[in-house]
Amino acid sequence: MSKTRRCLLYTDGVTEAAGARGDEFGEPRLIETLCARHRLPAPSLLDAFVVAVEEFSRGEQPDDITLVVARART
Repeated sequence: MSKTRRCLLYTDGVTEAAGARGDEFGEPRLIETLCARHRLPAPSLLDAFVVAVEEFSRGEQPDDITLVVARART
């Protein structure tokens, strides 16, 4: 039985996205989002991250959101 591992690469535009209170999306929220959706196929996982960041920042994103998901089977 093979295991699937994922690698998520992201730019600071993801973690530094500002919320309504001026707080950042941050790495803890990034990890929480990944853990909640880790079984999704890569395209759906990427879409889920973009939606999560846009909802958090109320659609106001001054920086780029760049994400790459890599999958490996071991």
